[in-house]
Amino acid sequence: MKLVKWTIPFIALLVIAACKKKKDENTDFDKGPIMVNMADNYIIPGYVDLKTKIFDLESSWNDFLADKTQTKLDISKQAWADANISFQHVKGFDFGPAMTANLVLTFGTFPTDTAQINSNVQSGSYDLSTTQNLDASGFDALDYLLYKQDALTKFQTISSACSYVTNVIAKMKAEITLVVSGWDTYRATFVAGTSNESTSPFALLINNFCKDFELCKTTKLGFPIGNHTLGIQQPNYLEARRSGIGRTLLIENIRASRAIFYGLNLSGNTNGTGFDDYLNALENKASLSNTIASRFDYMLSTPQTWTETLEELMISSPTTLSNFYDYQQGSVINLKTDMASTFGVLITYQDTDGD
Repeated sequence: MKLVKWTIPFIALLVIAACKKKKDENTDFDKGPIMVNMADNYIIPGYVDLKTKIFDLESSWNDFLADKTQTKLDISKQAWADANISFQHVKGFDFGPAMTANLVLTFGTFPTDTAQINSNVQSGSYDLSTTQNLDASGFDALDYLLYKQDALTKFQTISSACSYVTNVIAKMKAEITLVVSGWDTYRATFVAGTSNESTSPFALLINNFCKDFELCKTTKLGFPIGNHTLGIQQPNYLEARRSGIGRTLLIENIRASRAIFYGLNLSGNTNGTGFDDYLNALENKASLSNTIASRFDYMLSTPQTWTETLEELMISSPTTLSNFYDYQQGSVINLKTDMASTFGVLITYQDTDGD
């Protein structure tokens, strides 16, 4: 009887404390403006921009096919780079129409399977929509095809190589078109989904934001510099290795994460309601907001001071990259553990870092 007598008041106190904590952290802030700002000023314009860039890539490639010169090939390379940079700004929204189209995997898988690409080109018979060809299409496949040393000669003499590039671009064009049109209807669902339930758009936004930042750290740096292979460098895991723009893609990925946190528009010149505003509105959370903001500023500015490609830095200054990786890991904890829990959002994706 004594056990029951003391247990009931104790449980009641726990419930009251838990409810107070939840109220203090989550219930007084209207998340609607975050969702509207994100949809109208960043996500939808970002997908439209990517669609435009993919169409530009297709146009420049068709110009090359009509006149196979190095100049025309270089124009196609630049169009590819522009589209890849645009992709960095929307790949963190792997839900809704993008998840339906499997956009992040089909556009962004790297390293590409060069053996599979060569086999496809040689046979002339392939289905790019199959799982077998997931890492034989997308941006990294085009990096291999457009930037290999004898690319111009191959395109001038092997028609199936030209056809392969045409088909990869056509697939990307169809997929981004579906995503853009899908947001016409998904927008209403997205802006209304402000609850913290694991399947709500707000929870999906937080999960994908954290996941994309963590993947930026792990895939763009961690695997290549050897942090997941006992210190043995793996340059073949570098993104866009042949073009050498991996550092630019790293910077743009971080720029995108920073913009989402601040609630910036796609061009970065207008500051709307973002995650920082949510943190600042909560009791005793402004310091966390400031910490995240200052770390984003450092992570965005530091790689811009590097004058070599990531592969060159792996040789000349590996500690520069490993130190930056460690700094990113600290920010993963700030975002995935501290910020997400403050927002009352459960992180549902899996990783191997133990944070």
